[in-house]
Amino acid sequence: MAMSCEPSLPVICEPVSAPPRQNHHHLERHRACVRNSDQAAPPQSPPRLAKLSYPPRNPRKIPAAMARSARELPPQYYAAARSGHRSSSSSSAAASCVVAILFLLLAAGGGAAALFILYRPRAPAIAVTSVQLPSFASANGTVAFTFQQLASVRNPNRSPLAHYDSSLHVAYGGGEVGSMYIPAGQIDGGRTQYMATSFTVPAFAVAGPAASAAQPATISVPASGPSPHVTAALLEQPPVMEVDSLLVVKGKVTVLKVLTHHVEAAKVCRIGVSPADGRVLGFRC
Repeated sequence: MAMSCEPSLPVICEPVSAPPRQNHHHLERHRACVRNSDQAAPPQSPPRLAKLSYPPRNPRKIPAAMARSARELPPQYYAAARSGHRSSSSSSAAASCVVAILFLLLAAGGGAAALFILYRPRAPAIAVTSVQLPSFASANGTVAFTFQQLASVRNPNRSPLAHYDSSLHVAYGGGEVGSMYIPAGQIDGGRTQYMATSFTVPAFAVAGPAASAAQPATISVPASGPSPHVTAALLEQPPVMEVDSLLVVKGKVTVLKVLTHHVEAAKVCRIGVSPADGRVLGFRC
């Protein structure tokens, strides 16, 4: 039986087949080989892992004076510094939010003001162009006539004006003597529409000089010619009957197709009428 054992290298002892009578010597030599291999190969320690630092160190070298001063500072200093940085950051963020909110409010207010100036609902403008009394009758101190009036209504808004519930009233001596309703309609933005009205005013009593003027007077003139008093009476101005007219226009304006605003306008005119024949002597609005 042969056995190999080298103490300088890792020893591997393997038995070699041998005859049975040499088993005792083979066992002794095998034990000696194992003891030599244990002494020759000391136990190997596991590989040491390198320590990793987190966060990684700054590649730039920190000055020694700064490092010593940093080591001398207490831990409370770092905590206070971190808390101060956080408070300053939160205060700056809050200030930025306040400034942004104020800017948005100012922008919204400016936009609303611009829209209000451009689309501010305004009442229509009324102008009376003519007044006529086509038919006129007077008897027993009362008069009756047909009243006609032509007026222009202008819509100053950008949106259409839908007018409704408009009316024309005629009054004499502080009391209403006739009225009529104007049919509903629509006036486009910035356009002018003419409203012609005509209705019959029933007979009503007149008082004062107008009543006497409504009655035909008979004047007797002698053959020698009219006296100076009669001539002065003929040259006097005829009495005037004053009639008031009130035109009311009501409607609504839809701003930006969302907001609806009601508007109303009125125009009052005083009309001078001759009680003798019903001529319109003039009117003032």
